[in-house]
Amino acid sequence: MSYESLRASFDNLAYEIVVQGFALSPTERSSKMQELCLLAATVMLEVEGSEDEVKILCSLDGIMHRAHSLISALEQCEDLRAKTARNYIGSLYASVK
Repeated sequence: MSYESLRASFDNLAYEIVVQGFALSPTERSSKMQELCLLAATVMLEVEGSEDEVKILCSLDGIMHRAHSLISALEQCEDLRAKTARNYIGSLYASVK
C-alpha cells in the first residue's frame, strides 16, 4: 500500500473516531483506536528515511493524541453521567423513605 493510501485510511479512521465517538461503545472505541495505532505504525514504516519523515510522524502523533484525548473525555463524561444517575436515584429513594 502506498503512503497516500495508508494516510487516507488513517485520516478517515481518525475522523470516524472524532465524529462518531459518542455513538460508539467503549469496545468499539478501543478497537478503532487500536486500528488507528496499527495504521500509524504501518505509515511510519512506509515513510522511514523519507525527506518528510519527521513532519509526517509529528502529524500522526498529533492526530493520535487528539483521538486518544477525545476517547478519554468521552469515558469521563460517561462516568459522570453514570454517577449522576446513581446519585439521583439514591436521592429519590431516600426522599421516599
